[in-house]
Amino acid sequence: MQPLRIAIVEDEMIIASDMQDMLLELGYQICGIAATHAEALILAKQEKPDLFLLDITLKGKLDGLQLAQALRQQNLAFIFVTSHSDYTTIGKAKETQPYGYLIKPFSKQDLYATIEMAQGHLRQKPASNSLFVPLGKGKQKVSLKDIQFVKANGNYVEIKMELKRIALRKNLKEFEGKLPAKHHFIRIHKSYLVNRQHIVSYNQFEVTLKDQTKIPIGRTYYMEIKWLLGSV
Repeated sequence: MQPLRIAIVEDEMIIASDMQDMLLELGYQICGIAATHAEALILAKQEKPDLFLLDITLKGKLDGLQLAQALRQQNLAFIFVTSHSDYTTIGKAKETQPYGYLIKPFSKQDLYATIEMAQGHLRQKPASNSLFVPLGKGKQKVSLKDIQFVKANGNYVEIKMELKRIALRKNLKEFEGKLPAKHHFIRIHKSYLVNRQHIVSYNQFEVTLKDQTKIPIGRTYYMEIKWLLGSV
């Protein structure tokens, strides 16, 4: 079996170096070390590691929680490795669906146990490609590939498919949290999740879907969208 390929995202180079030494002693392969959100995205695109060890506090405007959301949208697994153990931070981290949460300082054995537990989940059967949504007093099965986009609308979200719309009493963050770990939806606006399999073109202001529907891009989302859609 090939060793697990791991990337380290840590802005304290002494800590990153110590982690690298531990990982090599444990028999894992190192894909690289990144200190910022931007460096980590480049590393993800070039190396596609099996697992990221991700600090929450990073240099720059974007932190590890925001990076975790981007990695999740690329179906890349991550473990938080952080000194933050307060309820608020753990709650925010939980929303990104990490494969583990390791508190600094930690031992080599702690690191090994956390990674091996995550690796067990990585080898589980593929995630479901459908969701069950309320329909009257029952549930209706909806294929994820048929969903074009999901729009926030007050206390509801609107699921848009080619021939119908379904309203759910959830906010957009709650709906996103119900998606399987491996999915094709990307956040392009605070009010929109879009299935990138339906995107045919985009510019700085909007994406265009196969049926020519145009959906606005939030100003702060554009650079991440370029990366997620593989811009050259």
